[in-house]
Amino acid sequence: MEQITSRENERIKYTVKLMQKPAFRRQEGRFVLQGVKLCSDAAAAGIALETLYRTRQAADRWPRLADLPCEQVEISEQIAAKLSQQKTPQGVFAVCRLPEFAAGGIQTEKRYLALEELQDPANVGAALRSAAAFGFAGVILTRDCADPFGEKALRASMGAAFKLPILWTEDLPALLRRLSNQGMATVAAALRGAEDLRAYRYDGGGLVLVIGNEGNGLTAQTIDACGAVVKIPIRGMESLNAAAAAAVLMWELGGRQDG
Repeated sequence: MEQITSRENERIKYTVKLMQKPAFRRQEGRFVLQGVKLCSDAAAAGIALETLYRTRQAADRWPRLADLPCEQVEISEQIAAKLSQQKTPQGVFAVCRLPEFAAGGIQTEKRYLALEELQDPANVGAALRSAAAFGFAGVILTRDCADPFGEKALRASMGAAFKLPILWTEDLPALLRRLSNQGMATVAAALRGAEDLRAYRYDGGGLVLVIGNEGNGLTAQTIDACGAVVKIPIRGMESLNAAAAAAVLMWELGGRQDG
C-alpha cells in the first residue's frame, strides 16, 4: 500500500485543491468526502470512490474501511490535519467521482425542488436533506448556488447529495416555462403577487417548487416564469431561513402524503 508522509506530495495538493475550489471540482468531475459515515454512505449509494486516504489509526479503529471498493493510501496524522476542516478529524478522506445528471432527465410526473442563487452551503445541504426526506425526486440548482459537494454542504445534507439527482441549469426561467408547458405545476416562494400557502391547491402530479436567494429572494424573471406564487403565513418575523422555508413548503406540497 502506498504511504504518503509529505504535506507537499502532489496527490495531497490535488486533493486540497478539490476541497477548496468548486470550479476545479466541476472541471475535474471529482469531489472529496471526509469521515467514515459519509464515505460509507457514498459507496452504498453507488458513488464511485476512486481513492481513500486514511491514517493507520483510522484503519485500526474502523477495519471495515478495507472493504471499500477503491484504491487505499495511508497518510500521516500531519497530512490528515492539513486535509481536515473539522475540529476532531477522523483521518478518513475519499476522492470520488461527481455524479452526472442532465436536466433533460426530469420526470414530469414527479416533484422537484429548484434553488436560485442560494449562497450558504449549509442552506443548500439542509434543503437537499429535506427534499430527500419528503420524497422529492431531485433538486435543480442555478450555477451560482453554493456547491452541494463542498464540505459544509455535504455535512448539512447528511448524505442526501448521494441519494438525489442534482441537476444544474444555466437558465432557470426557460427551464420552468418548458416544464410548465409539459404539464408540471411551477410554484415560486415569494412575496410579490403571492397567495397564502393555505389557499393554494396542489392535487399531486409533477411539481417544481422554487426557492430564492437568502437576502434577495427570487429574481423577477423566475417569479414570472412560474404558474403560481405562494407565501408562508408567519407571525413576528419578516421571513424564514431559506432552508426552513423550503422544508415547510415541501411538507405542504406533497411531503405530508409521503411522511
